[in-house]
Amino acid sequence: MEGNLALKTPNLTRRLPALCAVMFALGAGLEYVMCKTGFYNVTAVREGQKAAAQKAEEEEFWMRVRARREARQAQVTIRSEE
Repeated sequence: MEGNLALKTPNLTRRLPALCAVMFALGAGLEYVMCKTGFYNVTAVREGQKAAAQKAEEEEFWMRVRARREARQAQVTIRSEE
């Protein structure tokens, strides 16, 4: 279309500072809310619990492997019956 009904191209250089300010304010607000609600503390605790559970599971796995190896070694060991 032409004339008064035509779509005007947006002036990016004029709107960019306002867009940056709005996005900065939204980001700051979100960060404030996340800090006030303890989101980062909860996340840190959950990650710590996951790491502890994974470490315990891994230790249990290696204990079972060690026990199996010792059992196999006991079966293979030559015993002198005197």
